[in-house]
Amino acid sequence: MGRLVKILLITFFAIILLLAIAVFVITQVIDPNEFKPEIEKQAREQANLTLDIQGDLAWQFWPSLGVSLGRTEARIADEEELFAALDAASVSVAVLPLLYGQVEMDGITLAGLDVNLVEGPDGANWEQIGPQTTAEETPEETPADPEGESSSLDIPLTIPSVAITDGKVRYRNTADGTDIVVEHFNLNAQDVNLDEAFPLQMSLRYQDQSDMRVDLNLDTTLNANLDANHFILDPMTLDANIAGATTMPVDVHLEQKLDVNLNEDTVSIKDLLLTAAGTETRGNIDITALTGDMQLSGKLATASFDANKVLEAIGEAPIETTDSKALSNIAMETSLGGEPGSIMANPLKITLDDSTLSGSAGLASLESGKIVFDLALDQITLDGYMPPSSGEPATAAAGGGKEGGTANLSTAELIPVDTLRPLVLDGKLRIGSLKYDTIDAKNMKFAVTANNGVLQLSEASGETLGGSFSAKGKLDASGNTPKITASNTVTSVQIQPLVQMALGDDLGKGVFAMNGTYSASGNSEKALMDSAKGNIDISLADATVRGLNLYQTLVGGVNDMLGQFQGLATALIPNQESGKLPSALSEDTKIVDLTTKARLEKNVAYLDSLDAVLSKGEITGNGWMNILNQDFDLKIGMQSPELGTSKYLQGTTWPLRCEGNLAGSPAKWCGPDKDGFKDIGKQVAAKAAQEKIKDKLGIEGEGDTAEEVIKDAAKKKAKEEVDKQIKDGLKKLFN
Repeated sequence: MGRLVKILLITFFAIILLLAIAVFVITQVIDPNEFKPEIEKQAREQANLTLDIQGDLAWQFWPSLGVSLGRTEARIADEEELFAALDAASVSVAVLPLLYGQVEMDGITLAGLDVNLVEGPDGANWEQIGPQTTAEETPEETPADPEGESSSLDIPLTIPSVAITDGKVRYRNTADGTDIVVEHFNLNAQDVNLDEAFPLQMSLRYQDQSDMRVDLNLDTTLNANLDANHFILDPMTLDANIAGATTMPVDVHLEQKLDVNLNEDTVSIKDLLLTAAGTETRGNIDITALTGDMQLSGKLATASFDANKVLEAIGEAPIETTDSKALSNIAMETSLGGEPGSIMANPLKITLDDSTLSGSAGLASLESGKIVFDLALDQITLDGYMPPSSGEPATAAAGGGKEGGTANLSTAELIPVDTLRPLVLDGKLRIGSLKYDTIDAKNMKFAVTANNGVLQLSEASGETLGGSFSAKGKLDASGNTPKITASNTVTSVQIQPLVQMALGDDLGKGVFAMNGTYSASGNSEKALMDSAKGNIDISLADATVRGLNLYQTLVGGVNDMLGQFQGLATALIPNQESGKLPSALSEDTKIVDLTTKARLEKNVAYLDSLDAVLSKGEITGNGWMNILNQDFDLKIGMQSPELGTSKYLQGTTWPLRCEGNLAGSPAKWCGPDKDGFKDIGKQVAAKAAQEKIKDKLGIEGEGDTAEEVIKDAAKKKAKEEVDKQIKDGLKKLFN
């Protein structure tokens, strides 16, 4: 028995020795480089590739049996441009299992892979790879193996190591200028088995024509079922450094469990954790019909973050606000859903400090890109979000008069027409309460749509300052020149806070109402303002203009006029011993009711009519105001009941002139039209003189001129006597 065992052992080791000798002879005696011509021939015939194997083919004997390949280049047909190349490659199998009739892969390595993909109007270069047959040629069909038979070895699926180092792939599209490079590609997989999960690490750098750069590192465990096209990456960790999208590169960290089933067209993302620039988002997402009418479901939540810290992380300047705590608490949570072919966040909740925005938003159609939203903001106070005051008083625009201020208008493109034209939008926004400065608004509603280059504000309404407002507007960017039309209505609004906010001073109060229609065309500030037109009806009731007393202005003008006509004051103001009208005690003008019609043309608002009832008189007028530099010029005719008590002044309209700038002092705005007042004084003086002469001569008549008075006097006395008395009377009056 012992002898038999000894013989068997000797025989076994002899077989092993013979096999080892055979492998040694194969690897040392047979030169694989002799097969280069055949390999290159097959590459040309079967793949249409010109193969240039520059390095040597070499055997590896122990501890693995394999072959290695040196520098090799491939070109499509006879083209000069390189299609692909590699510096080195090797594949090997374990030697000992071969002795038992088993094939066990030991490893696959690939170094310095370089691939150039080019696509143009006539097609892509990779489409030329493969056997090139003419219409008359028919490729030979490979006979199918009989059922249950195979001519290949039953190679097991486990590969201890697969390594790809320093790979590079470049894709260029000559039609649209796309130029993408994926370089420094490294992949390392251990115990690769298509029946079981195996660890995999990958790194690469992505760059494109827009200077976007992404350095990416992936560490995961992959379970791949090639027959079912089912891939599971669990767990999966991805770290990326993204540069070019922001001023500073951004580090992104992603953790998730990814399940991709291509046959079922589904993707499942579980336990998602995404951190970037100081933000953290968690959630779960399921995607069905990935390549069809995609549908999403799941939940996402972004933890509270500080917007300025995010800006700092990406290298942008912080947003300066009056309240240093503004924008420090921003968060989001939502459920994903919607109809097939859409991506909707519903419900959606966004927290902005003390405000909450809720509702729904998303893409109603992935095909058309239609954006929809229906959101409600509970309340917001805007003061804290305004930029800090510079401490310098605001100044009016440079220039003066009707034409002033236009030099400061930009001629740069203002409306992004290329962005608006493809925009499809349907949105609604409601604001429960909004506060800004001294203005409170509530129940605000806005509705906006966009399609085919036409953006419409179909509703903008709300309640504020004791009244209400509404507006509509349309921007038509479908043609060569954008056109804007708008209308608005304001009802019973207290004007005091608006005046104080606009002019920085409490200059007036009252109940304000307005109706207006407007239009403009162009694509720059200057073009829009120069072409702007409009019609505006304004009314004001129970109002007060502070620092400006039109009656006092009238009184001052009248007193100056009386000083030019000695002796007239007593006749006009019989109850005033001083011979002057008393000054008004108030420094304000009280307006009982005011209406005006205005039109807008070339940056100027023209007041075609102005009618107002004051507490001490009535005014009418017209004028203009430059809406850019706030210069204005207004001609006013005023009638006063106090002056109307004199029989010589009944029905007299006194001309006033208000001009200057709204930024100036109201006390300096208005003054009497001196020439107009002087003309009135002359007329009144003549009437008073004629009345005195009539009384003295006892003449009765309706004549209003000196000639008519003389004719009446001639009926009673001689003409010479009348002439003498008239001359003496006028001389005494004006002396």
